[in-house]
Amino acid sequence: MKSSLLKAAVLAFSLLGLSACDHSHSPDSLHAAKIPAGKKWTREEFTKLAMGQPDTVIASTFGQPVQDNDYAGPLGIVWTYHGITVNPQTGQPDQFATVVFEHGKVTKVVFK
Repeated sequence: MKSSLLKAAVLAFSLLGLSACDHSHSPDSLHAAKIPAGKKWTREEFTKLAMGQPDTVIASTFGQPVQDNDYAGPLGIVWTYHGITVNPQTGQPDQFATVVFEHGKVTKVVFK
């Protein structure tokens, strides 16, 4: 119970952008992706493309995250993207698409 509460708290803070560990990537730290401006993915597409992939593939597919939390704690590394996915129920862009890396690969995707 305590572990799941801790995981939820860490994820919530990363989604709110309150992580003290976040920083912007320079183009040298991860190769820059050639993503068309305004490109949007459905949640299903985003999840299918992201699950099981390493950070290099995520960066080349979706571009640089607007926020990352390189804290390798219970949830691993967390990257957050803004407005690149679409909520299928409303047709509106999601505020956040967050990917969680564990052992170097995406294991979870969260939309808000």
